[in-house]
Amino acid sequence: MHTEITQPFRFGPFRRRRPIRDLTFRNGFLVDLPPWAGGDADKLVARELKLWLKRRVRRDVKEIAADYSSRFGLAPRSIRVADFANGWGSCGAEGNILINWHLVFAPKKVLEYVIAHEVAHLRHRSHGPPFWDFLRTIAPDFEASKAWLDANQGSLSAEFLGS
Repeated sequence: MHTEITQPFRFGPFRRRRPIRDLTFRNGFLVDLPPWAGGDADKLVARELKLWLKRRVRRDVKEIAADYSSRFGLAPRSIRVADFANGWGSCGAEGNILINWHLVFAPKKVLEYVIAHEVAHLRHRSHGPPFWDFLRTIAPDFEASKAWLDANQGSLSAEFLGS
């Protein structure tokens, strides 16, 4: 099940009376560093948190894609998560699907829409009417997720992690 990152989240249990440092991230993460943490500890915590988020969304992407593949008989050659400068997903000519890991910050329905969009490209390469008709078969309510993504794409940044 997709973990939506929408509420404060404490990363790592530390045993101490008072934290020396607090890191408050824009998307609700609060990390208290222990007194013995060095000057680069915030970067190390951010790197570990980024890795955890990528693993989390990778698992979700694979589960959702496997469901679509079994239901619609369309199996990608490979499916991976990646860093994108622009865009949310891609489907190469050989059937390799890439999904932007920043979608971990989106509602599950939005992640499902992006994956459905790329899976639909396995059958229809272009964005013509047959593509949109088939996408509607996979994700009947995709318009709401597409609209959410268009309206909120700026909030799906991981800049707070130094990326």
